Amino acid sequence: MEKEIVEQVKGKLLERKQQLVAQLEEMTKEKTFDKDRVQAKWEEMGDKEEDSAVEVAQYQDNISLERNLETNLEKIEIALQKIEKGKYGLCEKCGNEINAERLLANPEARHCLKCHGI
Repeated sequence: MEKEIVEQVKGKLLERKQQLVAQLEEMTKEKTFDKDRVQAKWEEMGDKEEDSAVEVAQYQDNISLERNLETNLEKIEIALQKIEKGKYGLCEKCGNEINAERLLANPEARHCLKCHGI
């Protein structure tokens, strides 16, 4: 894999990681985000029954969003670790090099197009 492409992808990954961490910190009740715990905020909306239903629905949405963001963050961290180890851009199934265009479009890709099933 060309060093220029790896550096370009690394920049994209770091930028996206920063965005995800900021989103997670914004939606959590703690001062800092801990990916090992659910930390979605519970919003108090009132004492009425319908307010409670809205609170529960909002909390469930927040937990779901938090999990999705955490999954994306984990994929980015795996890609960054591979870059550091010099193993970035290799398909996890067949070991062949992943197409540079694919990596530029989807920097956290772990499989070549053939193994991905496309």
